[in-house]
Amino acid sequence: MERVEAELERVRLAFLVTLDGIPSDRLHRAPAGHWTPAQLVWHCAKVERGVARLIERLDAAIPEMATVPPGPQPDRVLHILDHIPYHDRSQKRQAIEGLFPPDAIDLDAERERLSDGRAQLLAAMRQAGPRLSLIKYEHPLFGPFDGWQWVLSVGKHEERHIGQLREVAAARL
Repeated sequence: MERVEAELERVRLAFLVTLDGIPSDRLHRAPAGHWTPAQLVWHCAKVERGVARLIERLDAAIPEMATVPPGPQPDRVLHILDHIPYHDRSQKRQAIEGLFPPDAIDLDAERERLSDGRAQLLAAMRQAGPRLSLIKYEHPLFGPFDGWQWVLSVGKHEERHIGQLREVAAARL
């Protein structure tokens, strides 16, 4: 758990440092066909809160007497998604319906939602504890994930969008 939390914190810090490095006049602008930095914050907050609710819901459905298998080895836990090309920006991925941001974004409110979403995710992860191994749910792009993979996918997803933030910030508008 500690390694997962530290990894999520590392990625969040990199995301916020990248976001804070974007000039304020570019936070609500993007090249055609791309989301603005503000829309990316909205999207990441929406995804994280959704994963937190998914874990809460699936954990609550686990029978009290369920046998919990061992989770990933501590030295391997951060590598359980290495086989998925999250960082490959050569392929544009389409977000699923419901994860498309609106045109107008209140960036301050979305930054707060991003922070609240992290607190919700960490609380859900801690509450589930080792039962994360019992949580099973199909990722819309990558197949079946357990709870550990779902939690770590939030960081991988956010990391992917750090690259997108950099691309949008560097684009000529």
